[in-house]
Amino acid sequence: MKKLAIIGTAPSSMHLAPYNNPDYELWILNGVYSMIDVQNTTNITRHFDIHSLDVIKAMPSGYFDYLQGLTIPVYMQENFAEVPTSIKYPLEEILTMFPRRYFTNSISYMIALAVYEGYTDISLYGVDMAVSGEYEHQRPSCEYMIGYCEGKGINFYLPAESDLLKTLFLYGFEDEKKHAFIAKLLARQQEMEQKKAEYQAQIDQAKAYMNTYDGALQDVNYMLKSWVW
Repeated sequence: MKKLAIIGTAPSSMHLAPYNNPDYELWILNGVYSMIDVQNTTNITRHFDIHSLDVIKAMPSGYFDYLQGLTIPVYMQENFAEVPTSIKYPLEEILTMFPRRYFTNSISYMIALAVYEGYTDISLYGVDMAVSGEYEHQRPSCEYMIGYCEGKGINFYLPAESDLLKTLFLYGFEDEKKHAFIAKLLARQQEMEQKKAEYQAQIDQAKAYMNTYDGALQDVNYMLKSWVW
Protein backbone atom coordinates (compact mmCIF):
# COMPACT_ATOMS: atom_id res chain seq x y z
CA MET A 1 0.00 0.00 0.00
CA LYS A 2 1.17 3.50 -0.75
CA LYS A 3 2.36 5.75 2.03
CA LEU A 4 -0.10 8.40 3.14
CA ALA A 5 0.69 12.06 3.80
CA ILE A 6 -2.00 14.24 5.39
CA ILE A 7 -1.53 17.92 4.59
CA GLY A 8 -2.62 20.82 6.80
CA THR A 9 -2.19 24.56 6.39
CA ALA A 10 0.64 25.35 8.85
CA PRO A 11 3.36 27.01 6.73
CA SER A 12 6.18 25.69 8.91
CA SER A 13 6.15 22.24 7.29
CA MET A 14 3.48 21.98 4.59
CA HIS A 15 6.11 22.82 1.96
CA LEU A 16 8.01 19.66 2.98
CA ALA A 17 5.22 17.32 1.93
CA PRO A 18 5.97 14.76 -0.81
CA TYR A 19 4.11 16.53 -3.60
CA ASN A 20 4.05 14.60 -6.91
CA ASN A 21 5.89 11.69 -5.29
CA PRO A 22 4.20 8.53 -6.61
CA ASP A 23 5.13 6.61 -3.46
CA TYR A 24 2.68 8.74 -1.47
CA GLU A 25 -1.00 9.50 -1.50
CA LEU A 26 -1.84 13.02 -0.33
CA TRP A 27 -5.01 13.88 1.59
CA ILE A 28 -5.81 17.57 1.96
CA LEU A 29 -8.47 19.64 3.68
CA ASN A 30 -10.21 23.00 3.72
CA GLY A 31 -7.78 25.90 3.17
CA VAL A 32 -4.98 23.86 1.63
CA TYR A 33 -6.54 24.43 -1.80
CA SER A 34 -5.53 28.09 -1.71
CA MET A 35 -1.93 27.37 -0.71
CA ILE A 36 -0.85 24.77 -3.27
CA ASP A 37 -1.58 24.01 -6.92
CA VAL A 38 -4.07 21.21 -6.38
CA GLN A 39 -4.83 20.64 -10.07
CA ASN A 40 -1.16 20.07 -10.92
CA THR A 41 -0.29 17.96 -7.88
CA THR A 42 -0.63 14.47 -9.24
CA ASN A 43 -0.78 12.45 -6.04
CA ILE A 44 -3.60 14.25 -4.20
CA THR A 45 -6.27 11.57 -3.92
CA ARG A 46 -8.83 12.98 -1.47
CA HIS A 47 -10.13 16.27 -0.09
CA PHE A 48 -11.81 16.52 3.32
CA ASP A 49 -14.29 19.05 4.66
CA ILE A 50 -16.45 17.74 7.46
CA HIS A 51 -18.17 21.05 8.26
CA SER A 52 -21.88 21.52 7.63
CA LEU A 53 -22.87 22.57 4.14
CA ASP A 54 -24.02 25.98 5.38
CA VAL A 55 -20.62 26.64 6.94
CA ILE A 56 -18.83 25.51 3.78
CA LYS A 57 -20.92 27.79 1.57
CA ALA A 58 -20.12 30.72 3.86
CA MET A 59 -16.38 30.21 3.43
CA PRO A 60 -14.31 32.60 1.27
CA SER A 61 -15.54 33.18 -2.26
CA GLY A 62 -14.49 30.49 -4.70
CA TYR A 63 -14.08 27.64 -2.24
CA PHE A 64 -17.43 25.99 -2.89
CA ASP A 65 -16.89 26.32 -6.64
CA TYR A 66 -13.53 24.61 -6.12
CA LEU A 67 -15.20 21.71 -4.30
CA GLN A 68 -17.79 21.38 -7.03
CA GLY A 69 -15.07 21.15 -9.67
CA LEU A 70 -12.95 18.50 -7.99
CA THR A 71 -12.63 15.12 -9.68
CA ILE A 72 -11.21 13.39 -6.60
CA PRO A 73 -13.38 12.17 -3.71
CA VAL A 74 -14.50 14.90 -1.32
CA TYR A 75 -15.27 13.53 2.15
CA MET A 76 -18.12 15.48 3.73
CA GLN A 77 -20.85 14.98 6.32
CA GLU A 78 -23.13 13.66 3.62
CA ASN A 79 -23.14 12.86 -0.08
CA PHE A 80 -24.30 16.27 -1.31
CA ALA A 81 -25.65 16.44 -4.85
CA GLU A 82 -24.17 19.93 -5.20
CA VAL A 83 -20.68 18.46 -4.88
CA PRO A 84 -20.59 15.69 -7.53
CA THR A 85 -17.66 13.71 -6.07
CA SER A 86 -18.71 14.08 -2.43
CA ILE A 87 -18.62 10.97 -0.24
CA LYS A 88 -20.22 10.62 3.18
CA TYR A 89 -17.58 10.34 5.88
CA PRO A 90 -18.17 6.92 7.54
CA LEU A 91 -18.73 8.35 11.00
CA GLU A 92 -20.66 5.40 12.40
CA GLU A 93 -17.93 2.94 11.43
CA ILE A 94 -15.22 5.24 12.82
CA LEU A 95 -17.04 5.65 16.13
CA THR A 96 -17.36 1.89 16.39
CA MET A 97 -13.61 1.58 15.98
CA PHE A 98 -12.86 4.57 18.23
CA PRO A 99 -15.66 4.52 20.85
CA ARG A 100 -14.19 7.34 22.95
CA ARG A 101 -15.71 9.86 20.50
CA TYR A 102 -12.67 12.07 20.93
CA PHE A 103 -12.68 14.04 17.68
CA THR A 104 -12.12 17.78 17.92
CA ASN A 105 -10.60 18.54 14.51
CA SER A 106 -10.52 17.40 10.88
CA ILE A 107 -7.01 15.95 11.10
CA SER A 108 -8.16 13.47 13.76
CA TYR A 109 -10.98 12.31 11.48
CA MET A 110 -8.51 11.89 8.62
CA ILE A 111 -6.07 9.86 10.72
CA ALA A 112 -8.93 7.71 11.98
CA LEU A 113 -10.10 6.95 8.45
CA ALA A 114 -6.56 6.05 7.43
CA VAL A 115 -6.35 3.59 10.33
CA TYR A 116 -9.80 2.22 9.50
CA GLU A 117 -8.72 1.60 5.90
CA GLY A 118 -5.51 -0.14 6.94
CA TYR A 119 -2.78 2.39 6.14
CA THR A 120 0.43 1.45 7.91
CA ASP A 121 2.63 4.45 7.03
CA ILE A 122 1.21 7.90 7.78
CA SER A 123 2.85 11.33 7.77
CA LEU A 124 1.59 14.74 8.81
CA TYR A 125 2.74 17.94 7.15
CA GLY A 126 1.48 21.45 7.81
CA VAL A 127 -0.05 20.39 11.11
CA ASP A 128 1.30 22.25 14.14
CA MET A 129 -1.71 22.56 16.42
CA ALA A 130 0.18 25.28 18.30
CA VAL A 131 -1.47 25.97 21.63
CA SER A 132 -3.40 29.13 20.80
CA GLY A 133 -6.95 29.94 19.78
CA GLU A 134 -9.06 27.00 18.63
CA TYR A 135 -6.06 24.70 18.45
CA GLU A 136 -5.72 24.69 22.23
CA HIS A 137 -8.60 22.24 22.56
CA GLN A 138 -8.02 20.53 19.19
CA ARG A 139 -4.41 19.48 19.73
CA PRO A 140 -4.95 16.72 22.37
CA SER A 141 -7.32 14.80 20.09
CA CYS A 142 -4.76 14.84 17.30
CA GLU A 143 -1.98 13.68 19.62
CA TYR A 144 -4.25 10.94 20.97
CA MET A 145 -4.76 9.62 17.44
CA ILE A 146 -1.01 9.64 16.79
CA GLY A 147 -0.44 7.72 20.02
CA TYR A 148 -3.13 5.24 18.98
CA CYS A 149 -1.38 4.70 15.67
CA GLU A 150 2.02 4.17 17.24
CA GLY A 151 0.49 1.78 19.76
CA LYS A 152 -0.86 -0.24 16.82
CA GLY A 153 2.56 -0.38 15.18
CA ILE A 154 1.72 2.11 12.44
CA ASN A 155 4.76 4.01 11.20
CA PHE A 156 3.93 7.64 11.94
CA TYR A 157 6.13 10.53 10.79
CA LEU A 158 6.08 14.10 12.06
CA PRO A 159 8.52 16.69 10.68
CA ALA A 160 10.74 18.38 13.23
CA GLU A 161 8.98 21.67 12.45
CA SER A 162 5.68 20.42 13.87
CA ASP A 163 4.69 21.37 17.42
CA LEU A 164 2.86 18.10 17.97
CA LEU A 165 4.24 15.70 20.59
CA LYS A 166 6.90 18.18 21.66
CA THR A 167 8.01 19.31 25.11
CA LEU A 168 11.01 21.40 26.08
CA PHE A 169 11.65 19.60 29.35
CA LEU A 170 11.00 16.18 30.83
CA TYR A 171 8.61 16.58 33.73
CA GLY A 172 10.36 16.08 37.06
CA PHE A 173 13.73 15.13 35.64
CA GLU A 174 14.68 18.45 34.07
CA ASP A 175 13.29 20.99 36.53
CA GLU A 176 16.65 22.74 36.85
CA LYS A 177 16.81 23.34 33.09
CA LYS A 178 13.17 24.44 33.09
CA HIS A 179 13.68 26.98 35.89
CA ALA A 180 16.83 28.35 34.24
CA PHE A 181 14.97 28.73 30.94
CA ILE A 182 12.04 30.50 32.63
CA ALA A 183 14.44 32.83 34.48
CA LYS A 184 16.11 33.71 31.19
CA LEU A 185 12.77 34.46 29.54
CA LEU A 186 11.60 36.56 32.47
CA ALA A 187 14.82 38.57 32.39
CA ARG A 188 14.39 39.10 28.67
CA GLN A 189 10.75 40.08 29.22
CA GLN A 190 11.77 42.65 31.84
CA GLU A 191 14.44 44.06 29.52
CA MET A 192 11.96 44.44 26.66
CA GLU A 193 9.33 46.03 28.92
CA GLN A 194 11.93 48.55 30.09
CA LYS A 195 12.92 49.37 26.51
CA LYS A 196 9.27 49.69 25.56
CA ALA A 197 8.69 52.10 28.46
CA GLU A 198 11.71 54.18 27.42
CA TYR A 199 10.49 54.46 23.85
CA GLN A 200 6.97 55.22 25.05
CA ALA A 201 8.36 58.06 27.17
CA GLN A 202 10.15 59.40 24.08
CA ILE A 203 6.92 59.17 22.10
CA ASP A 204 4.99 60.97 24.84
CA GLN A 205 7.62 63.70 24.98
CA ALA A 206 7.55 64.07 21.19
CA LYS A 207 3.75 64.35 21.31
CA ALA A 208 4.04 67.04 23.96
CA TYR A 209 6.48 68.98 21.78
CA MET A 210 4.20 68.47 18.79
CA ASN A 211 1.20 69.79 20.72
CA THR A 212 3.22 72.82 21.82
CA TYR A 213 4.24 73.65 18.28
CA ASP A 214 0.75 72.91 17.03
CA GLY A 215 -0.63 75.47 19.48
CA ALA A 216 2.00 78.02 18.47
CA LEU A 217 1.27 77.36 14.80
CA GLN A 218 -2.44 77.94 15.35
CA ASP A 219 -1.62 81.21 17.11
CA VAL A 220 0.55 82.37 14.18
CA ASN A 221 -2.16 81.37 11.69
CA TYR A 222 -4.72 83.31 13.71
CA MET A 223 -2.51 86.41 13.69
CA LEU A 224 -1.95 86.10 9.93
CA LYS A 225 -5.64 85.73 9.19
CA SER A 226 -6.67 88.47 11.60
CA TRP A 227 -4.06 91.12 10.86
CA VAL A 228 -2.33 90.36 7.57
CA TRP A 229 -4.60 88.49 5.12
